[in-house]
Amino acid sequence: MTSARRFVLTTIAAVAACAPASEDPGWLDLFGYSPSALHSFEILDFGFPFVPVEIAGDTLQLLFDTGNMAGLSLSSGEFHSLGLPCSDEWDLLDSGGKLVSTGCVAEGVAVSAFGGRHGSVPVLEFFDESLSGLVGPDLLPGTRFTMDYGSRLLAADSSMTPPEIPRYVSIPLVRSAHDPYLILVEGTVNGQEALIEIDTGKSRTTIDHLLAEALSLDQTENGVRVDQVGVGPRHWRVSSARVVDTSGISEGLPRRVSLGIGSDTLDDFVFTVDYAAGLFWMEDPGR
Repeated sequence: MTSARRFVLTTIAAVAACAPASEDPGWLDLFGYSPSALHSFEILDFGFPFVPVEIAGDTLQLLFDTGNMAGLSLSSGEFHSLGLPCSDEWDLLDSGGKLVSTGCVAEGVAVSAFGGRHGSVPVLEFFDESLSGLVGPDLLPGTRFTMDYGSRLLAADSSMTPPEIPRYVSIPLVRSAHDPYLILVEGTVNGQEALIEIDTGKSRTTIDHLLAEALSLDQTENGVRVDQVGVGPRHWRVSSARVVDTSGISEGLPRRVSLGIGSDTLDDFVFTVDYAAGLFWMEDPGR
């Protein structure tokens, strides 16, 4: 085998069942999507979005994880049950850059996702058996997407987003040269400027240990309390944020990632990521 590739993959797992998608939402026309751009997803435990992905002829429900910087990944059980070959290896790193495990890579696998078919995709093995696997934004059909947890709908295409959208505001994306699909925006934590990650694969807010120490945040049973997080027009309180090390995912960025917000918060509003325009759009509750 060749030397192992190295990736960061930061996700908290969940399993269970949920509800079907509803009728087309109002934002479809506002953002200029056609109905064919729509895809439904399921909400499972902890509010995670799961989408159907066909891999080597079998369809699995995989977590749509915007923090997945590695690529299409399957649990070890699913990887081997599909009979995928171990043609290479990869190293799974945590958000602090520490080695978690080394798994197989199957090269050239046929995959269908989000209405598109890909003839040759690498599939990675990882060792969390609490979910079948992960799929990231790199397999979306286009350069922008919108997520609506309430409607259980996701839309994706490469159309140009209008410069002004009623009831929505745009925030510039902070781009990572290492991980172009990482969703990063400037915000505030207890009034202090902070670089914040938007991560559907998190079940709760995470905060870098250096910021938690600098702000002398009050300890809780399983984290720290944050009195105010601000992104664009929205502000909220976090009763218990998990303390982590973000040095790994912060490499190559202008400053350290301070906070990660996950599906427990993202289900409160509709958001759009436009990679081509370099913008993050979110609903404005004041409009």
